Amino acid sequence: MLTNFFKEVTWGDLDYLILDLPPGTGDVALDVHTMLPESDEIIVTTPHATAAFVAARAGSMAIKSNHRILGIVENMAYFESQKTGEREYVFGQGGGERLSEELKADLLGQIPLGQPDIDHEDFAPSVYAEDHPIGQIYSELARNVIRKKES
Repeated sequence: MLTNFFKEVTWGDLDYLILDLPPGTGDVALDVHTMLPESDEIIVTTPHATAAFVAARAGSMAIKSNHRILGIVENMAYFESQKTGEREYVFGQGGGERLSEELKADLLGQIPLGQPDIDHEDFAPSVYAEDHPIGQIYSELARNVIRKKES
């Protein structure tokens, strides 16, 4: 399927092609590294130490295969209560920062667990509006990636 995806699809001129790969260094990641010998990667982790360790292995593979790591994203970094505004660190703290240090890459963003508003007329609970606090985090993350690509 990956071969078809990369060789048989007429993409035209792309600004970006974003692939969301499974965690770790499995067959899919190895195949993508082989098929795309020069690419930039964003390594995603959660704050949990085990997730950061798995992500570090993926980052190490990227470095060994001459891929550039644009940076680190920490997903599910915290949960912020809508009632109290307090943050709870459901999956611990520090995975993104530690991974950033380990791979010598910038921490591009920390995305919290969210409570999306469900609009029954326009059902899209996994997408945040640009003016939503989490939507603003995603926008800043995108700006960070664009800056890294331009440098």
